Amino acid sequence: MATGRVLLCSLLLLSLQPGLTRGPGARGAPVVEEEPRGTLRPQLGARLRRALAGPCQLWSLPLPVAELGLGYASEETVIFRYCAGSCPRGARTQHGLTLARLRGQGRAHGGPCCQPTRYTDVAFLDDRHRWQRLPQLSAAACSCGG
Repeated sequence: MATGRVLLCSLLLLSLQPGLTRGPGARGAPVVEEEPRGTLRPQLGARLRRALAGPCQLWSLPLPVAELGLGYASEETVIFRYCAGSCPRGARTQHGLTLARLRGQGRAHGGPCCQPTRYTDVAFLDDRHRWQRLPQLSAAACSCGG
């Protein structure tokens, strides 16, 4: 029971993080391990706009469990992490070199995409007071692929 309380308190604290907004136009915020020195919280909006056009990175968005669309009834809010950002067209692997050549010939379409390379499980308490664990719900790391 003590582990459940610790997890519940951790989820509550995560949902109260300043700077993470939720609403119809909310896109989330980049996951930053350490706040850069000299950065003020009011500049978060400007940093968010720059990050949207920035490199592939991990983003986080607080979501009510019902908005996950997985059929769970819960008043809980979880932190959903996902990958977003741009990826350079530079080929880093044999696959990338071949794909770049095929794109140049018009035989393949699309470009490198920002995608999760690792996932993490998310747990929450449902309306019947049972713990639910959703395996591999959130991204834990991102990279460019393709």
